[in-house]
Amino acid sequence: MHIQTQLPADTRSPLSVGIDTGGTHTDLVLAGDGMLRTLKVPTTPGDLNDGIVEGLMQILAQAGRAPQDVGRFVYASTFVTNLIVEGRERRLGLITTEGFRDVLEIGRASRKPDVYDIQWRPPAPLVPRYLRHTVIERMDHQGQVLVALDEPSVVAALGRLAALGVQSIAVCLLHAYMNPAHERRIAELAASLFPDIDLSLSSDVVREFREYERTSTTCINAFIKRPMGEHLQSLERRIRGKGVSAAPFIMQGNGGVCTFESAARLPVSVTHSGVMGGIVGATSLALSCGIQDIITLDMGGTSADVSLVSQGKPVLANRASVGAHPLIVPTLDMVTIGAGGGSIAWSESGSAMRVGPRSAGSVPGPACYGQGGSQATVTDANLFCGRLNPAYFLGGARPLHPHLAQAAIERLGRDLGITADAAALGIIAIAEAHMANAVKLVSVERGLDPRDFTLVAFGGAGALHAVQLAQALSIDRILIPPAPGNLSAMGLVCADVRHDLTRTHVGELDALDVQVVRGLYQELLSQAASLLDEDGVSPERRQFMLSADIRYQGQNYELNLHLSEQDLEHGFAALAARFHAQHQRVYGYNLAGRSLQLVNTRVTATGINDPSNWPSVQGGPVSNARAESRQILLADGKRVTAPVHRLATLQPGFELAGPAIVEYPGATLYLAPGWRCRFDQMLNAHLASGRQRETTRVTASLSPMEHEHEHAD
Repeated sequence: MHIQTQLPADTRSPLSVGIDTGGTHTDLVLAGDGMLRTLKVPTTPGDLNDGIVEGLMQILAQAGRAPQDVGRFVYASTFVTNLIVEGRERRLGLITTEGFRDVLEIGRASRKPDVYDIQWRPPAPLVPRYLRHTVIERMDHQGQVLVALDEPSVVAALGRLAALGVQSIAVCLLHAYMNPAHERRIAELAASLFPDIDLSLSSDVVREFREYERTSTTCINAFIKRPMGEHLQSLERRIRGKGVSAAPFIMQGNGGVCTFESAARLPVSVTHSGVMGGIVGATSLALSCGIQDIITLDMGGTSADVSLVSQGKPVLANRASVGAHPLIVPTLDMVTIGAGGGSIAWSESGSAMRVGPRSAGSVPGPACYGQGGSQATVTDANLFCGRLNPAYFLGGARPLHPHLAQAAIERLGRDLGITADAAALGIIAIAEAHMANAVKLVSVERGLDPRDFTLVAFGGAGALHAVQLAQALSIDRILIPPAPGNLSAMGLVCADVRHDLTRTHVGELDALDVQVVRGLYQELLSQAASLLDEDGVSPERRQFMLSADIRYQGQNYELNLHLSEQDLEHGFAALAARFHAQHQRVYGYNLAGRSLQLVNTRVTATGINDPSNWPSVQGGPVSNARAESRQILLADGKRVTAPVHRLATLQPGFELAGPAIVEYPGATLYLAPGWRCRFDQMLNAHLASGRQRETTRVTASLSPMEHEHEHAD
């Protein structure tokens, strides 16, 4: 896709590049000077950097620009998640306080996710027991030394792990979040005795309490530190070799970006990098259209990610997980399911169809790719139903083979004793049912009505399934971006620099020394300012937000509230009143007479980025923009002939009614019967169903505090 607003040559400014590497495709956006170009290239699993660099050079060549013109380079990837989920063998060690060797194994000592499943077994810990060692030391919960660090026990533990070939060690001592002195001494000993071993200190990774989650987070950081550092160093070296001089940034789980250097030091912050660009991009896109409440659907080749954005702000959670491992890192809230274009359909015992979570990936890919894949996938079903153009998939870059898709679907149909038509429609229906359940998780299960939101669908396959998914949820408004397959990459270009810092400090709110609390925040603000210095953020672009985690005495989880300068000047009476009101709103009651506790102090530092919006397109509606007609299979089993349009032939104001198809260079929009579509000045597609609700809509609101409680253990 290419949108260009002509500018004089002497007004050219540096370009921004966003690159999002997924399991199947690598998506690119080149923006600036009134220009927007998008590109999709196959992901190269052997070395992700091959596909990234190839795509970068292609999109620059298409724009007639040089690598030296790139002023901002932002990257996102599922690299970290894949390392953990795929369970690649790496010798990782853990050093902890004597008596706490088995924290990872014990976990929360509860049977999950189903307490009635007697067959359930806990997942294997990231660090096996023979690589977990303890040292003699002890801090109390206030950071006071109870037992001094026994250095011979440290040297012995390091020596045993080194002898076993361990290259990375997580160090997580009891209450080190309050006093990191013992952990830092261990790091000094390791640096002098075993300089080739990487250490991750819990006091550097996460300064919060909750021993199991803190240990798990530190271990994840240690597990991915070396491979992530090598990956980012290699990528930076290769783009430098091509002439890109801009400092490279990477998307974090919190929806902001940081430098490669920062990510290499704290790689756990980018564990969810690959899916956050879509949420940021969808939020920015919706706000440019005057829409604040949205549900995002990012459906790619491997998975589908669903998130809810209320009042123009994505929901931020301070708890997350990767695979079976809990994390204490701030991440934008989302639900991920194994429903993508490459999700494999299969027969269970010859009597039931299943779709996903296994995916054909990019290699061999769906059967229709002609690369050796033989099992039917969601992409094969869409091709069989006529919704995909075999000659214009990825803008014609990857021709599809309908006969291979048909053969795979017919085999599945024979296994199940149904027709090929029924098998193809069944694949699509099951995948959409999975996505509908995911939407309910972020809306209905939190007391929110999905009908009060606009569905923003993107990713390579999102626009194919948006209408039928919306129908299943009674959503009557859909927004499709001008380049659905590249919105996540566009979100990278839109993202701000962001850092979230936390420090646990537990104490009764009415007994706290305001000056002590002010000192904690000043320390966090100083650290945050240093991070923004490293990122090259100028002072006028900096914003800092202070907040506090508060709970009733005796509660196990807390609510997060904004902290004002007045709170730090005049005490916490106003903060307590806000907490009672928030607790009433979230849970329907409060305990006004109960003592309150401060649990965590938080600072969010933001480096504001210049907004990057889709360029406007000049011109009026085109009435005869039909590219062709094609027979398609509808959800009710009927075959009809539907018009097929190419986005490149459309102009702002163009309208059409379903059934119809709009082909983008990197995606396809399927408009079902009963729906209408109108293109605005930026070629966003606004879809509306013929059924409009007469009830008054209520603007929904979901705060990060509500989300936090929803995921409370």
